[in-house]
Amino acid sequence: MLRRFTLAAALVTAALVTAIIGGCTGTDSPQARFDDYLTRLARTLDRDPEPATQLTRRLYPARRDLRQPVDTPRTGWIGFFQLHRCGLVNLVSERNSILGRVAPPQARLAYESHLMVGLTRCRASFDDTTVADGDDRDFIARLDELIALKRQARGALLWNQTIASAPMAHLFSVAGGNAGLEPSLAGRAPRRALARLTAAVADIRAQRAVDEASLADAYEILDASEYGGALQVAALEATAALERATALIEARLASRPLCFNAQPNRRARVLHTILVDIYGPQVQSYLADLVRAGRLWRTSIEALIDAQSIDPPLEFDRYQQATLVDNRGIWGHLDHAIERHTEHWQDAMRQCNLMPGSNT
Repeated sequence: MLRRFTLAAALVTAALVTAIIGGCTGTDSPQARFDDYLTRLARTLDRDPEPATQLTRRLYPARRDLRQPVDTPRTGWIGFFQLHRCGLVNLVSERNSILGRVAPPQARLAYESHLMVGLTRCRASFDDTTVADGDDRDFIARLDELIALKRQARGALLWNQTIASAPMAHLFSVAGGNAGLEPSLAGRAPRRALARLTAAVADIRAQRAVDEASLADAYEILDASEYGGALQVAALEATAALERATALIEARLASRPLCFNAQPNRRARVLHTILVDIYGPQVQSYLADLVRAGRLWRTSIEALIDAQSIDPPLEFDRYQQATLVDNRGIWGHLDHAIERHTEHWQDAMRQCNLMPGSNT
């Protein structure tokens, strides 16, 4: 692992110089960079790259497979009139309206949080030792049971309105392309939105009310983005391109030495130029940002998952293992592809005494 970063560090200066002088053109993209890199490698090594294969994108589980049953009793079970005693009539009336029944996730979470705060505050206002009226005792018993049932159903409710929500499914859509040339920057807004949901889940579990408007902003960001799916596409495309490039170098080294007696020839010097001027500033710098973006994204989504109080269904667990774990799945494959590619570059440069720091 140390060797991988030694070579990468040697390319930093070239990357900065190229970025400052050349910048990015309007047609620049990760795929364009990989295509250019592969073309140059193939031409210099006098090899044809392996044909590109169709990438298998992992779909986010269907909502019907993610949603958990929520057995939540209606407040009407206590009696609508008695809710006057808790100051919750207006809140429940809004929930029972037509608009309330089709409320978006932020409205549902805000309602449930305010309702639980109101119910627990109402319950705390009664002193069990001084309540003598039979109706009061019956009301308190019903209130206690309703609060207990609401708490019991809270885990499934939170899961359904976050991980199993429609905005989350859109966030992980793989119908689009990759995350662009600056994937870590592109993920800033979606990561903030996920952090807001995570904080809301923690607040609701702690029986604190959450703000609907703030949650609405977070859900709007997630519903307008496909960043989670775009990162998956980016990792798959990068892995495939690196594997094709590695195969070119591997095949050339296996057929005959690149240099004899460690003396660099013209082909080796052209290859070294590709390493320093193309791979370093164009490809390796993008890969470094992609790896960082993946790490930041996994941290954000894992925080939301960990904030839940239920075990994820099997379908989600499989998806998570395939796309959201650092040492396996798409990210493990990308790390392996980067490491193998670095090792093959080192093998080629050592044959010609062209490793960074060598006297040539």
